[in-house]
Amino acid sequence: MIDFLFVILQIILLIILLGTTTLFLLWIIGNLRNRVPFVMASRGVMEDVCKALQIKDDSVVYDLGCGDGRILFYLSSQNKKAKYIGIENNILAVMLAKLGSILNQKKTNNKVKIINGNFFKHDLSEASHIFVYLYPNMMDDLLLKFDRELKKGTRLVSLSFQFTNKRPIAEIDLNRSKYKLGRKLYIYNF
Repeated sequence: MIDFLFVILQIILLIILLGTTTLFLLWIIGNLRNRVPFVMASRGVMEDVCKALQIKDDSVVYDLGCGDGRILFYLSSQNKKAKYIGIENNILAVMLAKLGSILNQKKTNNKVKIINGNFFKHDLSEASHIFVYLYPNMMDDLLLKFDRELKKGTRLVSLSFQFTNKRPIAEIDLNRSKYKLGRKLYIYNF
């Protein structure tokens, strides 16, 4: 009987090891595909992001590089009538976001759409609001796309990073320690 339990314990540990290794490899592959690593926005900034975006009932909100979707899920809990779309190409983050979307829909009755893809190739013309947490090089690469596709009045909120060649209409200091990520929000109108 003890031998049988020992074998079962070994199988369980092997499954855990394989599962952890698979998740780690998916995370690594996703980070290699991206020019930006999967870094989650802190839960402590969500309320400030929501205020800065100024979402209305008819808003179409995009999160480019949405990661696990936590920002979109928070936003959808604050305004259930707006439409929320996240675009992410890290497969592990997409899986987490899609699972989160199902759970979020049960809680808020608002479906957050998660797209597994490259936001450079996605048409953003329907967006009224955009949230990004991307490195400056990505921001600058997106500026031309935004200028081409976004309708007049689209509001963009960036956590931590700003465009090199476009000045924000406002900056919000989040009063976070210099050792924490996400210390400022930059707000832009297109």
